[in-house]
Amino acid sequence: MTNNNLEQEKSALLIIDMQYDFASPQGQAYVHGTEEIIPHLASLTRIFRKYGRPVFHMMRLYYPDGSNAELCRRALISSGKHIVAPDSQGAEIIDELLPETDSPYAHDELLKGKVIRCGDNDYILYKPRWGAFYNTTLHDVLQSNGITSLFVAGCNFPNCPRTTMYEASERDYKLAMIPSAISGVYDRGLEEMQNIGIHIFDDLALVDFFFKSGTLITDYHPVYKDAFKTLNMAWLNQYFDIEPVDEYVLSNPEEAILKNGGKILFALKGGQPIGTAALKKMDDGRLELTKMTVHENHRGCGIGKMLCTQAISVSKRLGVKELVLFSHTRLADALNIYRKLGFNETEIDKTKYKRADVMMKLTF
Repeated sequence: MTNNNLEQEKSALLIIDMQYDFASPQGQAYVHGTEEIIPHLASLTRIFRKYGRPVFHMMRLYYPDGSNAELCRRALISSGKHIVAPDSQGAEIIDELLPETDSPYAHDELLKGKVIRCGDNDYILYKPRWGAFYNTTLHDVLQSNGITSLFVAGCNFPNCPRTTMYEASERDYKLAMIPSAISGVYDRGLEEMQNIGIHIFDDLALVDFFFKSGTLITDYHPVYKDAFKTLNMAWLNQYFDIEPVDEYVLSNPEEAILKNGGKILFALKGGQPIGTAALKKMDDGRLELTKMTVHENHRGCGIGKMLCTQAISVSKRLGVKELVLFSHTRLADALNIYRKLGFNETEIDKTKYKRADVMMKLTF
């Protein structure tokens, strides 16, 4: 069990700078790509509200004289460029992200440091710099609400969301980000965030599944090495004979899978591995979806489907053209999942596994 496992009952969504001046192409300082994330972010807010989890909206407000702006923007604003000016339409939060409410939020109150409640479980705070924690009461508010896990989204990754995640990490929050709900995301940045323990949700369905079931789909960690073998040996012994290739891969996952650019995924419940799946590089450049299993006590809960969904997302991110798998006709439930997710049967390569009588592929 690692120390950065998200806690569903102690989670909150933190939305950064989703205001018209930044998020609308007609805004005074539109950030390219921000309009495109609005539908994803709106869906994300609905997930949090559905499960009664709080949503915090952080917003910028620049005085016309630029006195409360960063040094790099102060001259621009003081020269007459009105960006998220108090009481302007451009400073308002995008309508699609706010709950329906008759209670307006006053910019002058926000500038004084007041936390304004909006709807049942949404909150609005003003932040004077890139990071949401700098000279704000956000940390105190989160602590008073028992929040330990933060999902960060909004505008614009290289600046405010990124800085906020570093600040949150310094305060020992468990962190997640959803690339489809953050503008300006790039591959190197995602890798750097993962390196400091931030969980990446590639699909909103995985976020919903996490809050619904308490099951988190995450990447390989050395502490899960034994679980990878134990989980797989259990189902193989139940249905088949263990083949030499199985023994090698399960005993040496880092050498057999990760070293060559593959991936291993885990389903965690209460921080404990209850399911796993792997993506193994093939000699022809394709990926093989392999070693997917769920502990028998947790089958029938949708975990296998979520592992497969994440495996597909990771495969797309890795840029492969085709994902293949080998299975058996007696594994009817698994085959049904694969078909629903777009896999089609193809002529089987009989040299791969003696037990396999089904081969399927998914072309991107």
